[in-house]
Amino acid sequence: MEEFRDIPGYEGFYQVSDEGNVISLVRLTPDAIARGVRKAKQSLAFGKNKQGRLQVTLCKHGFTKRFQVHCLVLLAFVGPCPEGMECRHGDGNHTNNFLYNLEWATHTSNMRDKQGHGTNTEGEKHPSVKLTEDDVRAIRSSNWKGRDLAAHYGVSQVCIVFIKNRKTWKHVA
Repeated sequence: MEEFRDIPGYEGFYQVSDEGNVISLVRLTPDAIARGVRKAKQSLAFGKNKQGRLQVTLCKHGFTKRFQVHCLVLLAFVGPCPEGMECRHGDGNHTNNFLYNLEWATHTSNMRDKQGHGTNTEGEKHPSVKLTEDDVRAIRSSNWKGRDLAAHYGVSQVCIVFIKNRKTWKHVA
């Protein structure tokens, strides 16, 4: 059965469930008191950030703030994020905010998970990629000047330097 807990810092205003649902609690706002209207308990609609993670906007005393839902679940059920840690989705699905799927983990273990889940966006999987792995191999073996390579492949000279020095495209042999 779904369990709801107060969101720390928003007690009496909002709760989050172990299934990743966020609700606004019944409360009387100053406007509502003046008009005699009561704010009903309701589920909040989710938005998505640029990385595809679910987020909600919470309001308290006229101030609004956006939160990622997975962070709210861990905050309410596990506690604050320890120093140097971040949220880890066990199955790699950023929209699965069930408590059993979440934990505080290191950035390194989170990146290792991305490799295991196949959700890592390095190299050709990156949405704004301009080069292929074959292009990278050709750049590394080329005797052309950096500016000529940059013009040929439509990238910056800095990009060429980073490829040749293996600061980027490290996974390509």
